[in-house]
Amino acid sequence: MEKIRKILASADKEVLIDIVKNVQKRKMKGAKGEWKDFLIEYDSQLGDSLMDPNKRPPACLVAFLNTFTKEQDLEFFEKIMTYHSNRKAIEQLNKSCIDVQSSPQKLASLTFEHPEYPKCFSFPSYDEDWVMTKIGKISKAIKSTRMLSVDCEMVLCEDKTESLVQVCVVNRNLEVKLNELVKLDKPVMDYRTQIHGITAKDLERATCSLEDIQKSMKKLLSDGVVLIGHSLDKDLKALKVDHSRVIDTSLIFKYPEGHTHKRPSLNHLCKTVLGYDLRESGAPHNCLADAQAAMKLVLAKLENKFDGVIPLKIKEVLESDGVIPLKSKKVLESDGFVPLKSKDVFEIESVELFFHEVPIAVPQKQLRRLFPEDSTVKLQASLTGVDVYNSSAVFKDSMEACNAFESFKGKVGKDSSGVPQKLISLDIKYGKHAGSVVSFYVRKVLKKVSSDKNPADKRSIQVEETKEQNEKPTKNSDQCDHAKEIQRLKKDLSDRSPAGKRSIQVEETKDQNKKQKKHSDQCDHDEEIQRLKKEIKEMDSELTKAKNLIADLIKKLGL
Repeated sequence: MEKIRKILASADKEVLIDIVKNVQKRKMKGAKGEWKDFLIEYDSQLGDSLMDPNKRPPACLVAFLNTFTKEQDLEFFEKIMTYHSNRKAIEQLNKSCIDVQSSPQKLASLTFEHPEYPKCFSFPSYDEDWVMTKIGKISKAIKSTRMLSVDCEMVLCEDKTESLVQVCVVNRNLEVKLNELVKLDKPVMDYRTQIHGITAKDLERATCSLEDIQKSMKKLLSDGVVLIGHSLDKDLKALKVDHSRVIDTSLIFKYPEGHTHKRPSLNHLCKTVLGYDLRESGAPHNCLADAQAAMKLVLAKLENKFDGVIPLKIKEVLESDGVIPLKSKKVLESDGFVPLKSKDVFEIESVELFFHEVPIAVPQKQLRRLFPEDSTVKLQASLTGVDVYNSSAVFKDSMEACNAFESFKGKVGKDSSGVPQKLISLDIKYGKHAGSVVSFYVRKVLKKVSSDKNPADKRSIQVEETKEQNEKPTKNSDQCDHAKEIQRLKKDLSDRSPAGKRSIQVEETKDQNKKQKKHSDQCDHDEEIQRLKKEIKEMDSELTKAKNLIADLIKKLGL
């Protein structure tokens, strides 16, 4: 307590004002009540007629803050003082001579200077469940070469917030310093097992709480340590840790001019910079491998002085916008797309519109009013975050979609892949945010179609294939025909369950080897086919239930 009081006594007025304002905002009370109550007793002449902390001398501010004795209040004061101390230290680090800075500190400055940094790395650091690390002495921090890399996995909770479920930290030698599953403290809406492979059953053996992880992170991130990560702001939000000295691999590599706001995927950087695929297409994330990959990218940058421009691979850009590679020889070059060296290229039939990061305060019905009443448009919303969502505008006619796009008033431009987009503003008409103005992007999106057929989706093709095969009369098919049927069904099953794809493939190889040796008869094959069809049917049923649950949630939220 005495230590904090000494710090308060010598603190800059700017820091004292910020503390008092936050105390006012939270209506915190000291031994002499709130700020207003204190002024009435402290100043017999002015009393509470002068409430603005900016117009009060430092001695008055310190006297008020000294009326607080509760430990949690003093910890809150310390957070604010640490925040200001870190910001001051960062300014000094960035202003210091570049020859004095260590190489990791130079990359941290490069992250700090990126246009996206202020938006991404502004955290609610003062909140009760957040922790803040200290930079420490500038003389030590500026020369420090210590680095750690982190990656986190999250789940989506019923209150639409994300909760941490796994954290991995490695040092510059790629040695594991922390690898823990994290206990959940809120009901989960989506475990996102298809993304990271972690199941509800896996989390039953978790013993660490978020608070335990935060304590471990504070110990690891001692004076001068630079924390590395890919889209690191998301990991820090999940950890609820504000660490000022960071290197974000999604920000430090140069992209072609005009692509400042396009963040590369970690896998793209691994392929382009390190020369290897981080994971197979459709495979779940590996938290530890991702943390190690981010560290490898930084080491490559430091050791090889990689300053070249990173090429934006058209395949990745299109896949990130939801366009599926299709076997066709056609390509639309008028919108800036070029043929790929891969066998798979893209065929475009028509255009849809895509509303990106729409504030949750804007309901779907207001988006619908952007279009004429007789429009054929249908909106399909998808939850993407706590405060925003995306929505696709699907039309029966591509010309109608183009006309709708032209009718929107807003700043015209192109996204990082060259697709036309507009920044539009909208007055909110409903709810508690009525009257406020929000902005978001609407862009043209390439519609997913097949060069051979035009089905509703991939699953409808698979279901139709299964029906046709069931309707065919039984023939005395040979061993090869049944083996192909079993292989197709297993692939169908693996497509529905990416997390279990590898185990299915291993089992498939074992089964095929056994059957080639034993020359199983017709009955064995029929039983295997029926078993796989049953598994597919059960998985489809589970997916349908999940879709219905999400649809009900969206309906309740009025999206």
